[in-house]
Amino acid sequence: MKKSGILHNVRIVLWALVAVAAVAATYFTVVPRERSLDQGVAFYSTPFKLTNHDGAEVTQSDFLGKPSAWFYGFTQCPEVCPTTLAEMSQLLDALGPDADKLNVVFVSVDPERDTVEVMKDYVAYFDQRIVGVTGELEAVSAMATARYVYFEKIPLDGGDYTMEHSANVQLADADGYFFGTLDGEEPVETRLAKLRRLIE
Repeated sequence: MKKSGILHNVRIVLWALVAVAAVAATYFTVVPRERSLDQGVAFYSTPFKLTNHDGAEVTQSDFLGKPSAWFYGFTQCPEVCPTTLAEMSQLLDALGPDADKLNVVFVSVDPERDTVEVMKDYVAYFDQRIVGVTGELEAVSAMATARYVYFEKIPLDGGDYTMEHSANVQLADADGYFFGTLDGEEPVETRLAKLRRLIE
């Protein structure tokens, strides 16, 4: 076979590969897929039993069926927790009627001090739509571990203590799959856009 014939065949093969790649790209862009394979386990559907701020037992099932925004903190937190909850209240207001499509949950990582009564008063101060959750330390720890949430009790001088904890708001879809986070350093518009995508 002449050299020109070989080059001609190579060009045909290369153009065929380009065409295949273009079709594949179009398919994965246009055709909706099921859940992404790298999304992992729906760890927000991992079983737990805790208590809400009204004193009722709650499990993972109470928060499935619609998307959720979860924040882990404690009522004696000096800055991050009250700021985050106040901002979540503002985001709910900005969502308007769509706020009813979202669970917003505040889980105490300090159940030793954050009783049901304390949680009820605390979340009510920020927004009636926020659900406060507390319970036995062992149960809270198991839930946090399953969701890759960090918290630790830090002793202070004089016998008191504080809590270190993850500061981001974690988002989960209606099936309990991790959807992303809200960061307090992000512009409000960015966080609101994330919540709208989550709801949609």
